[in-house]
Order: sequence, then structure tokens, then C-alpha cells
Amino acid sequence: LEPLNNLDCEESQDSQNNSVYNMSHSKGIPELPPLPAATTTEPSELYKVSNSYYPPLMQRMSWTLAVPFKEQRYYRSPSDSIANNYTLTARDLKLKDLHKMVPPAMARATLGSAKQRAVSPCIHTYRHSPELGTIYYSDTQPLTPEEQFVVMLQHEEEIHKQEESPSKSDIERYYYYIHNGIRKDMLAPQDKEVKDMILKHIPNHLLTNPNLETLLHSLTEEIQDDYHISLMKNIVDYILMDPAERERLFIGNIPRSFPQRVIRAPVPWHSVYQDIKSWNENHLFTVNPMMLMLQHLWFTEFSDLRFVRTKEVLSGDLPLLPSEFEDLVRRHCMEAHDILQNKWIPTCASLFIDQKERWLHLAPQSDYDSPKQIEEYFASVANLMSLQLREMVINSLEDLLAFFMIHKAGNDFGEPYQEMQFFVPQILIIKLNVEEPKIVFQPLWEDCWNLIYHCFMEILRSSEGLPKVEMQLFPELKKDDPTLRTVKVDESLVSKYVNKTARIFDSNVVGPQKYLNVYKKYSDLLNNSAEQDITGFLKESHSLDDFTKIDSLTKLKKEIASMHVTVPLAMFCLDALKLNEELCNRAQKLKNKLIEFEVDENRELNKRYTYVRIRGYH
Repeated sequence: LEPLNNLDCEESQDSQNNSVYNMSHSKGIPELPPLPAATTTEPSELYKVSNSYYPPLMQRMSWTLAVPFKEQRYYRSPSDSIANNYTLTARDLKLKDLHKMVPPAMARATLGSAKQRAVSPCIHTYRHSPELGTIYYSDTQPLTPEEQFVVMLQHEEEIHKQEESPSKSDIERYYYYIHNGIRKDMLAPQDKEVKDMILKHIPNHLLTNPNLETLLHSLTEEIQDDYHISLMKNIVDYILMDPAERERLFIGNIPRSFPQRVIRAPVPWHSVYQDIKSWNENHLFTVNPMMLMLQHLWFTEFSDLRFVRTKEVLSGDLPLLPSEFEDLVRRHCMEAHDILQNKWIPTCASLFIDQKERWLHLAPQSDYDSPKQIEEYFASVANLMSLQLREMVINSLEDLLAFFMIHKAGNDFGEPYQEMQFFVPQILIIKLNVEEPKIVFQPLWEDCWNLIYHCFMEILRSSEGLPKVEMQLFPELKKDDPTLRTVKVDESLVSKYVNKTARIFDSNVVGPQKYLNVYKKYSDLLNNSAEQDITGFLKESHSLDDFTKIDSLTKLKKEIASMHVTVPLAMFCLDALKLNEELCNRAQKLKNKLIEFEVDENRELNKRYTYVRIRGYH
């Protein structure tokens, strides 16, 4: 803009100064009579504006900040003026008229457009964008970049033929209004982020160099000036789109902007897109209203349904015996299956019955018509409902995995065992039993894992056997695949969930095995070594003092009786009641054996003393 801006700058300035109160111009600018020579008062603002060589572009006083001068002749509220200032097609719209418009949104837009076209027919004859002849070319083959360039050049040549070049006066007045027609306080300030982004591209050592401080300040001001000039030019161009404003401001034509040319890669997508869209509409029925209704029904009533209600399990009585946990999972799965079969499928069928006008036209009208289209339609319905069912199955598998993930840290504990370390509710109760000469878990770890694995499989089994909706609509229909498809056992996502759970299970087997070390000191009671020791001890002769072993067995029994009956260990809770009772019984049995032996021995000794005493009397 700089060369054009300086075009006859001095001449323009002198002309302006000499014409403030003189409207005569060679192009026919109207002239008002000058003030009387004897008048000494200052001319009024109205006289200055009316006789100015450059009529104002913007209003000086207005409710809003930047209002074009052309709006001064109308009475409009700020709400009516905003967005109507520069848009020719919207300048006659009023907010009060909106209440009278009854048609729906699409019809309202259509009527509004028609009204705008009727009010502003001059838009189509705007000289800056003349009406061009249609350029015909084949759309079956994509245009090469060279062909596109030829089309654009032809389009530009048509515009040049119908446009006139701006005169020297047009250019002078055009650039005057750009630089002087709009005050800077009417412009939106430049975002600080823009300047920051520009400075980010400059190395820091240049920004901090004191010798370049003046240059940096100068460049910053240049950025601001360029921003203001660009904004003012856009506003002027927008206002000059109104032919009436061009006539008022005496600007016949404006300089042409450099044409923007965009070359598109030769991709023949349009015809292919149309074919695929048509095929989808005729075969996949993705836009059929019934699909939206099925989705709405699912998300509003059934999307939160799960085969295993893990939240309910967590809030219930945990831990559970393995058989109780298995029964609970099976019951939850059965209830979910019943809801799907007895509520979801019939509700979907009732939708099709109530909205039969949306799909019944696809059915064959006579025995000679092909049922292919209605079959494809219900195949699309079955696919959608199968996806919804799969979503429920996958969410149920994820919830069950998350249920076990609570104990993903495992149960390996440091010595000694601290009960408060495992405060999260456990899931399964594992009993400790004695199978001489060792302690065993009941059920075995293999059986525990099989139980958990069967919980995942129960979810998959419960999702099977749900009939397609057409089987409800047409009970006499015979099909090879009458049920909805669901997640299969051999799918990779099932293996992923099962494998993650298996790793959690393995990390929770360590603690119970480690806890058995607590019972090592009682191994003599388990392998009958203690009983053999007592038997050997009784075969020898002992004094009464040697029978202090009875006291040690009493202490041993009390020690066993004071051990943990339940042992929380993350996923599992060990039930040691039966084991502790068995060990106590064995200790008591040995103690009783010693006591009986001592009693028998004392009885025999008393008999001897009695016999000796009787013989002494005789």
C-alpha cells in the first residue's frame, strides 16, 4: 500500500485543505452555496459535514463503538444494528419481526433469504463481483493442476473485462478513507498472544541485545501499524460493497486485490462419494429414523445394564465362599439375560410396530417382489442391536476385571503378619484343612482360578440366545441365524481380560502360602511326631517331676487357640478355624494321654502301698 498511499500526497493534502468549504469538483461532486462574506461565526458541524470534500465514513457519535455513517438515516436499536451494519442482506431485519415468524427453523431461513433477495436485488449487480458466464467442464474426470489454473485464469479474465480500472481520484479517496476514515479507537486491539508468538521466533540473544532495542521497538510499532491498516482496509472494503455508499463517497472502483489461487489435488472423490452414499442409504439404512430410535432407547434405558453388578457385590457381604460367589455371579447374569430377553427385545419390537410407516414400504408388496431390501434392512437393525449387546458384554467384562483390580497389588506381606495391612474387603474365603502331614487349602488354587475363569465365561454365555427383533415381529419366520451376535470366547479382547485377571490372581497366591510358615512350629502335631515322642516318653520310667510336659502341652494348646481364626489377605480371606481346632484337639489328646498314664501309674502305686500296709498289720 505504501506506493499508492504516497500517490500525489502533497497535491491531495492541498486539495483537501482548499476544499473544506468548497464542494466543486471536476467529477461532479455537488456544491452548496458558501457562507456570506460578512459572517464571522464558526460554521456549524452540519455545514462542515455536508460540504466536506471527504464525506464521513463512520458516525462520530453512536451507541456502539463503530457504526457506519449510512446507518444514521435509520432508527435502529444497538441490537438491530449489530451484525446489520455491513451486511446488505440483513440490514432490514428487525428483532421484533422474529416473534411473528411461525415456520420452523429451516423454513424460516428459506423465507428470510427470499425476503432479503427481494429487498436487496443490487447485490447481484455489484460491480466488484460481476456475474460471469458458466464454465462447463466434465466432472467425471478430475482436473489436473494445469487445467485448474487455466479455469482460474479464464475466470479472472472475465472479471477484468467487466470491471473498470480505478481512476486517480478513486485511488486517492480510497486510501484516504483507509488511513483517515476510521479512528483507531474503533478497532479491536491486537491480541497480546500474536506479539508473543512473533517474538518466540526471534532468538533470545537478539531480544536482549541493547544495541537492537531501538530496532525492536520500531519493528513492534510497524506490526501494530500493519495490523491497524489491514483492519481499516477490510472495514472500508466491506462498507464499499454497498453501491449506495460508493456513490455517496464518490469512489467508482477500487484497486483489485491479488487473486487467491488454490490448486486442489486431482482426487476423483465426488462421484465415488455419491455412489457410496447412495449405496449406504439403500443397503445399510444408516439414516433411517428407526436406527436413531433404537439408539435412544438403548442409551436411555439399557446402557447401564451389566451382567455382573460389581457395585452391588462390593457393597454386599464380602468375603464369600467360592460356591456362594459362583451362585451370585450366575444369578446376576441370569437376571440381566431375562431383562434383555423379556424387556429390551419386546420394547424394540413395539417400536417397529408403532413406527411401521417408516419401514413397511421396504417390504415386498406382492408375492412376485423381491424381499431383498427388507432383509437388508433388518440385517442392519440386527447389526446395530448386536453392537449394543457387544457393548454391554465388553462393559461387563471390564467391570469384572476392575472388580479384581482392586487387589492388583497382591498380598505379599512382611514379617510378622499385620492384620490391618489388608483392610479392603476380601472376595473369597479359603479354608485351611489338615491332610496329614500337611496343611491344604480348600478349595485348591486350581479350583479357585477355574471359578474366576467361569465367571467371565458365564457373562459370555448369558449374552447368547437373544432373538433378533424380526423374530418377534414375524414369529413364523425361519432363519439360519435367528439370534443376535455377541462376543465370542476366542476373541482377543476376552483373552486380554482373562490374562490380566490371571496375573492378579497369581500375585494374590503368595500371601496365603507365606502365612503357612506360622504353623511350622506345630509341624510335630501335624505329622504325628509329637504322639510318637509321647509314646516313647511313656515307655521309660520317670519321676513325677518329669511330667511337667503336661504343662507345656497346656501352654501349646492355649497358644494355638489364640491364633487368628480369619486371616485377611487382599483377594482372599483364610479361614483357619477348623485347622486351629484340629491342632488344639491333637494337643489336648496328647495331654490327656499323659494324664491318663500318670493317673494309671499313681493308681498302681497306691495299690502297692495299700497291699504293703495290709501285710504289715498281719
